[in-house]
Amino acid sequence: MLNFHIRIFLTLAVILFSLTCCNRNTATPVSSTQKINRIISAAPSNTEIIIGLGLGDHLVAIDKYSEDITGIQAGLPKIDFFYPDTEAIIGLAPDLVIANEINSFGVADNPFKMLGDLGIRVLQVPTSAGIEGIYSDILLIAETLEVKEKGESLVQSMKDEIESIASPAGERRLSNRKSVYFEISSIPTMVSFGQGAYLDEMIEIAGGRNIFSDQRGWFSPSAEEIISRNPDIIFVLVYGGEDAAGEIINRRAFESITAVRENRVYGIDANSASRPSQNIMLALREMSRALNSE
Repeated sequence: MLNFHIRIFLTLAVILFSLTCCNRNTATPVSSTQKINRIISAAPSNTEIIIGLGLGDHLVAIDKYSEDITGIQAGLPKIDFFYPDTEAIIGLAPDLVIANEINSFGVADNPFKMLGDLGIRVLQVPTSAGIEGIYSDILLIAETLEVKEKGESLVQSMKDEIESIASPAGERRLSNRKSVYFEISSIPTMVSFGQGAYLDEMIEIAGGRNIFSDQRGWFSPSAEEIISRNPDIIFVLVYGGEDAAGEIINRRAFESITAVRENRVYGIDANSASRPSQNIMLALREMSRALNSE
């Protein structure tokens, strides 16, 4: 149970940090004549992108929350997601460290700046609030790792699938889109989001309408607000072994909500929904199936 709470915290940290960013910071590929053979990834989304580019065998260390990612080599050293051990990183002799803005969120001294000062190349990837930002992250990492064409192909495959989902969903739901409440967490309080998040975009692509589309960024709605907006569908992030959908269905006072009465509460894979990489497509497929199952 403790591990579950830690994962909820990390999910919130990634999503909420992305939603509080007013502007997307820009980053440019790290230039060097030295070939990049040894990579350390300090964030799960970056790890997923690296593997998606076919370069998983170049990883010499990952953050300690990437262990469940398909394609990870067994026995890779793990670094702390928020407070990386700079000495351990230096000892691994990486050609490149790929970090994320979330790594230094709330940290007074950016540990990755220190690595740069010591001569270790660091690519700090902006935290993406929108799907276009995820495309940019993939292309940035691909260009830095000198596999630009693979990055372009990965992005194009995402765009093609999004189009294949969005077109029929739009035709079917143009006049009567089902309303959706998406719960990120109920610990310690309920958390959802409005405009400005890729999850909000994904609801629209899948053929739904976010009941909090009049809000912006993340916030904590009250039970009364959710009940009064009476969503047709409820999505909730789930990790393996957790019955998050069942908890909502059995939540006191929610029995009057249409989604609960009609048993339309769906768990969405937490990792694919909360990590801004090409793997958001899994969550999008799950959302589309739920919204268009009738």
